[in-house]
Amino acid sequence: MRSRIRFGVIALTLVALALGLWAALWLIGWPIGLLSPALPEAHGVLMVNGVLASLIGIERAVAMERRAFYLAPALSAFGAIWLALSGEPGIAFGAVTVGSIVLVGMFLEIARRQPALHTVVSVVGAGCLVGGNLLGASGLDIPYLIPWWGSFLVLVIAAERLELSRVLRLTALDRVTFAIPVALTVVGCLLSVPSFAVGFVVVASGWLLIGAWLIFHDIAYRNLPRPGLPRFTAVCLLAGYGWLLVGGGLVYAAGGTLSGLSYDAALHAVFLGFVLSMIFAHAPIILPAVLGRSLPFHRVLYLPLALLHLSLAFRVYADLASLPVVRTWAGLFNVVAIVVYGLFLPAILGYERSSFRGALSTDASTFYP
Repeated sequence: MRSRIRFGVIALTLVALALGLWAALWLIGWPIGLLSPALPEAHGVLMVNGVLASLIGIERAVAMERRAFYLAPALSAFGAIWLALSGEPGIAFGAVTVGSIVLVGMFLEIARRQPALHTVVSVVGAGCLVGGNLLGASGLDIPYLIPWWGSFLVLVIAAERLELSRVLRLTALDRVTFAIPVALTVVGCLLSVPSFAVGFVVVASGWLLIGAWLIFHDIAYRNLPRPGLPRFTAVCLLAGYGWLLVGGGLVYAAGGTLSGLSYDAALHAVFLGFVLSMIFAHAPIILPAVLGRSLPFHRVLYLPLALLHLSLAFRVYADLASLPVVRTWAGLFNVVAIVVYGLFLPAILGYERSSFRGALSTDASTFYP
């Protein structure tokens, strides 16, 4: 019964991903038809709630083995899909808001079981998702939700990396220097409500400090010399931290009043460069737990990773230099990189089960970054 619920929620998340990428292609300038006139406006909700929040919710629900917690990803994906197909924000934002509240409940339960700085930061991060969704339910446009949604992802990911860095035996000062930018980020989110530009600059300052902290304190550097999955994960992580600095720097440089192509550059530096790098890094580790099957590592995964970062670099450059044709093609290859990575994972699983497996593979179960 639990596995049927899990795979049903995964299916909803994949539908949200397909719709979100479809909307992305239309928004970037490709002349494709639309399943619904509301699809482009739903792009942000689809990708943040329907895909990213759902993936985080699925992973946590699997780890906690509580069927009720699957409500978080299910409602997040359903609400996003409903908005994309119907254009009705009332039901859509109601669903994603309830889903995000359930996600906060999941993180609170984790914090109750394991009181620690990283579990508290995860609760705070999930609270930012609730804040952003509540603002969306009140009728604010998507750009005003970005500080909240971005902070949700940055804080939850940073909290996970803090937990995994425990092997470095962080000092009390290390933890204080982590907590300060977290607090700064939350203050910035709150300030963005009465004064968006001021609040967004404070949020960006928090992101910059968190990115710098992760670069200097994460265990990724230790894994660079190790072949296979450890090195791949380390490359993903360090590249992602670099993009977080770029995104935060662009927001900061623009004084929090991003618009047009500079807004696109900053937004996708964080949501594609940072967040997608984290997903690429952790998918070979998390998927075995979610699917109940081992998933080996294969060097072919470097291809979509390289395509993602190269195309994103061209996209950011095209945004800042006002090169619409380059931007359109770079956006296409952003989508291609995501699709190719998603297709490679089941292909690698099939490769592992064939008689030719093993030559270039490393069992993901032997490594936890």
